[in-house]
Amino acid sequence: MIENQKKSSTPILVSLIPNLMDGEGHIIPYHQAVGKAVSKLGWRHLAAIPSQSKVDYLFTEWDDCLSNFDLERGDNFFRKIFKLIGVFSLGTTTAKYLRNSVIYQTESSIIFLERFIHLQLLALTIALWLVPTKNLSVWLLYRRNTHKDKTRYIYKFLNFLIKKSLPTGNLKLLTDSDLLGKSLSNYFQEPVTVMPIPHTDIKVDNCKIKSKSSEILCWWPGLPRKEKGWNIIKKLVDINLNNNDKICLVAAQKSNLVVSKGGIRLKLIQNKLTREEYNYWLSVSDIILLPYDCQAYEERTSGIFTESIIAGKIPLVTDRTWMAHELLKYDLGELIINWEISEQVFISIFRIIKYGNIKNKIKVMQNSYLNYHCLNGYAEAMQKIINQK
Repeated sequence: MIENQKKSSTPILVSLIPNLMDGEGHIIPYHQAVGKAVSKLGWRHLAAIPSQSKVDYLFTEWDDCLSNFDLERGDNFFRKIFKLIGVFSLGTTTAKYLRNSVIYQTESSIIFLERFIHLQLLALTIALWLVPTKNLSVWLLYRRNTHKDKTRYIYKFLNFLIKKSLPTGNLKLLTDSDLLGKSLSNYFQEPVTVMPIPHTDIKVDNCKIKSKSSEILCWWPGLPRKEKGWNIIKKLVDINLNNNDKICLVAAQKSNLVVSKGGIRLKLIQNKLTREEYNYWLSVSDIILLPYDCQAYEERTSGIFTESIIAGKIPLVTDRTWMAHELLKYDLGELIINWEISEQVFISIFRIIKYGNIKNKIKVMQNSYLNYHCLNGYAEAMQKIINQK
């Protein structure tokens, strides 16, 4: 692209996605939602993803142009050496994409990066050294407790370098948790904007009839991970219940759960669900099990929790997590349970499912979330960031 070519006045927001995680998790629906919110503002949305991304389809204006080196894989000695090459490769391919498709096309462009590690942030820093930044902004959305991580100093230093490479005020730090926002702001000594969660276009049919109407369907969504309570769930399926036919646990096949004799019913479903399949299980579930680790999720958000509330479902969560913090805002402390004793978990489920007042309070929370965690809310938050400049 020639630098002196006439530029459009329409801002461009570029989702920089160094790792699509093979299409698992929140990444694709999140950036699809970002694109829809950007369109509401009359801006243009682009996305740059790795060149060999294992996804079934590529959206319009999603460009598979970035280095395919996975900077998030394991750390043996030889891989650490190659990671340095991978960082430079990601940095140079990012710079090439920005020069060819973004910077010279508009008078104002924004690089938006969320879900990243320090090496990917370093690659972005390198890219910014290789391109003109006069009309460029960078928005970094921090999701995790980075201020507690052993690499926290690296993030702080890279934020400083990125800030210095941009015009004054063009680096914006974002998060999606009010708790995390306060902690990150204190650590980075920079303002942090709290954003809504945009990928909440949940279509559920609460009139769907389960195979057994009296059965309580409890879903543990997502792939099995220790921080998401895998060990707790494994204990739950081992317990013998007097009325075990009243409970059915739904989980991903990859969990490899096996029910002991006399245990609850178990249904294993596909590891990777389409949006329609995900919405179906959200529709038929009575309880959403979120036994997440209180250290990992002390301040970070859960998209599944947010979607559960928007769908009007009952989530059970761990004390001292962001989810518990959110429930307490709406007087829903009953849904914060002790997961250590399996029998007590089931007692809580049987008790909560009978409380009519729980549904009423969930409805209040649902309406509040629908007004905030939505495309309009996300678009308004982006416009406020621009107005601050």
